Amino acid sequence: MPAEPRSRTPTFRDGAIVLIGASTGGVDALLTVLGQFPVSCPPTFVVQHTGGRFVSSLISLLDRSVAAKVTAATDGEEARIGHIYLAPGDQAHLALSQKGKLITALDPGAHYSGHRPSVDVLFRSAVPRGRRVAAALLTGMGRDGAVGLKALSAAGAETIVQDEATSVVYGMPRVAWEMGAARQKLPIDRIGPALLAACAVTTSRVGH
Repeated sequence: MPAEPRSRTPTFRDGAIVLIGASTGGVDALLTVLGQFPVSCPPTFVVQHTGGRFVSSLISLLDRSVAAKVTAATDGEEARIGHIYLAPGDQAHLALSQKGKLITALDPGAHYSGHRPSVDVLFRSAVPRGRRVAAALLTGMGRDGAVGLKALSAAGAETIVQDEATSVVYGMPRVAWEMGAARQKLPIDRIGPALLAACAVTTSRVGH
């Protein structure tokens, strides 16, 4: 994994957060993206489509492999800098509660976009945070996350999709790109730095 981002301490904007959605091929993609995050990264929230029993193993793998602390999200937890929160299984959606502070919420509602947890649910819950959000939709089958990413983009968030060449399955990113939901389409090794740049104190946003 690239070592350079861990050797420096970027300064991030107050209230900046990162959202990531992934499905088929997402484990390796997450290792690449999150492996470029510093120990003091903005609060980061991840929905990875997996079987419920596999999530704890994925969290352990990521926590051993990246600088920041990786943990399962819990209901009503105040999110912290330097922490990466994963949807904890297939029994609830991961969302952000709009109560002033940045609070995680687990919603045991019905499947959305064919999934629980759903990337769309996470993305849509962050729309009120607008320009404080940087979001990426990675490799995966189907269309989960595309509508939510478009809503985030309309609210002023930085929105990114993985390109076809580095995607295991170019499904979710393709739908989002064709909808005009993403400002950038990037290879997987450039997505981590782009997310961090969007959260930095000084940053210039790049469009299509």
